[in-house]
Amino acid sequence: DMSTFDALEHDLQCSACKFTAKGVRKWVHRKSKSWRKWSAEEKGKWVRKSLKNACSKLPGQVCTYVKDGKKVFGDFGALMAKGGSMSGLSMSGELKTQLGDACKELAREYGSEIEDGYESVKKPGKYKIEKDLCEELSGACLDGENKDDDDIDGLGDLSKFAEQMDKIAKDEL
Repeated sequence: DMSTFDALEHDLQCSACKFTAKGVRKWVHRKSKSWRKWSAEEKGKWVRKSLKNACSKLPGQVCTYVKDGKKVFGDFGALMAKGGSMSGLSMSGELKTQLGDACKELAREYGSEIEDGYESVKKPGKYKIEKDLCEELSGACLDGENKDDDDIDGLGDLSKFAEQMDKIAKDEL
């Protein structure tokens, strides 16, 4: 069930996915020294633990803001420390829950593929988790055009059609 993830707007799906990928990568890399010596089973076990940690150890305050014209999740504390101005800043307790749930859903849905990806490399840095998880597997960070390239069954065109119908319906109301 990917209900929280699916309910996010597209930009936030991509942001949640990147956040998940970065978190997993950070955890997996803590053991990069032992990586070569480990069996596939040991690697898999550590990747599963990393998936769990990435989703449970979220920033204290999660916000959303607009970065390069896209809405993204952010670590409010880190952003404040960095300073500067942010547009479209939004804060609510719900955001942390949303991000955590979306992360868990991605981990549950694609965890075994991520495990396989990590098990297939000699060094954890060689596995491009962000590209794999956020483009290949979930499609969260593909923009409309790219999404339709893989669209063998033509559903992409239908979703565009549905969007147009929504716009028309909104205009008429």
